[in-house]
Amino acid sequence: MSSASTLAAVPLPAKKSRIAGHIFAIAGGVLAIISFFLPWVAFVANGTTFLTLTGLEGATGSAIQTSTGADLFRSSGLAFIVPIAGVVALLLVLLALRRGYVTAWDAFGLMILGLIPLIVVWLSFGDAQILAERAGAELQAQIGVTGAILALIALMVAGALDLLPAMERSPGLRGTLGAWSFMGPAGLLVIVFFFLPAIILFYISLTDLSSSNFGNPLTFIGFENYRRLFSDTFFPKILGNTFRYVILTLGIFNVGLALVLAILTTYIPRRSGFFFRTLWLLPRITPSVVYILMWQRLAHQPPFGIINQLLGPLGVETRYWLFENPWTFVILANGFVGASFGLIIFSSAIESIPKDYFTAAKVDGASTWQTIRDITLPLIRWPLLFVTTYQTLSLLTSFEYILLLTNGGPGLFTTEVWALTAYKRALKTYFGNNQWGYGAAWGFVLVIIGLVLSLIYVRVFRFNDLVQEPKIDVL
Repeated sequence: MSSASTLAAVPLPAKKSRIAGHIFAIAGGVLAIISFFLPWVAFVANGTTFLTLTGLEGATGSAIQTSTGADLFRSSGLAFIVPIAGVVALLLVLLALRRGYVTAWDAFGLMILGLIPLIVVWLSFGDAQILAERAGAELQAQIGVTGAILALIALMVAGALDLLPAMERSPGLRGTLGAWSFMGPAGLLVIVFFFLPAIILFYISLTDLSSSNFGNPLTFIGFENYRRLFSDTFFPKILGNTFRYVILTLGIFNVGLALVLAILTTYIPRRSGFFFRTLWLLPRITPSVVYILMWQRLAHQPPFGIINQLLGPLGVETRYWLFENPWTFVILANGFVGASFGLIIFSSAIESIPKDYFTAAKVDGASTWQTIRDITLPLIRWPLLFVTTYQTLSLLTSFEYILLLTNGGPGLFTTEVWALTAYKRALKTYFGNNQWGYGAAWGFVLVIIGLVLSLIYVRVFRFNDLVQEPKIDVL
């Protein structure tokens, strides 16, 4: 056995902060269990019936003697979470004491066991009060919920105290905690605004929820919505439209044209470049309805439309350009908006490249194309990854301009993309009612497609190489 493994196997000496933390943990665990069973015992002693609690005694003419304390706290979300948190906390304490030392995972475990049930208690406290008032046991419920809150706070305090000795024994832990604290707010936003909505979306997609049965309890139908989705006659056409829209708009405008404009506007005088970049921002800052009305006026049916009025005197036959070439205008309308975003990111990245690189390239006789190929493009790989990934996900979920310009037509699903179909199925269906469950299935599949494409981009652009620390050779 190596010396490192031998040292790792030796229990570290106990410290005062560890004992203090575990005293809080033991007290919190015991208090959590007692706080749950106290209202339960009080309800049993009072002999409150289940039918009295639910208000059904008068309708049925009978009463069932049962423990409404369990019913009360089960309805409020405390029946399992609070006592389980207390039991797990006690087991965690015994395990840590038996090993003779405390690790960071022990401390984080206690904090999580206190934080998650605490949030559940606060969110369900109103329901617990309402049920308690109906059962005539306000005092018992108030004492139980208050005790549970104090117990869970004690578990969080115990975890915080246990972090102190763990940080003293592990010098790198302090830096790790600092990094996690820095990323914590962003991580919380991702969980609240992406992860949890994705879970809710998947949950709804497994039901038949719609406006026709909104007042009824949810009926789980498994993966029936997904079976219906993939067996849809127009599923291949909508999927093809989506990839066509994303690939063409992304390649031609959002990345391609944006990169060309960024390079051109950085190789001209600074004031002129700033002026042209400002012009390209106009489509993005223009209200969507006004912007699309401009495109519709441009390609209006004959004899109207700016294109017809310009080409008519030249002998060109007037046409309804939007009806005959819908994809051209869909891509142009979205592309002019998307190009401005990449233009700003790429311009900033190019401006941040040290000028010495370009000077040295000119001294070596490099042409403009060689400078762009060997200096500019390699040094803006990170902005390229960001813009490509972000704009791909943005295009996958965008349908606003298509809805206003063509509404998925002309005809049947001619320019309808996946996000627009999900919107119509959930909020504007062809069958006269909002099919939220079916629309959620379309939306969740779109989430999976976005995640897969993001992983592919990270692998292709070698994300790990981009974020690793630079290595400096010491001579």
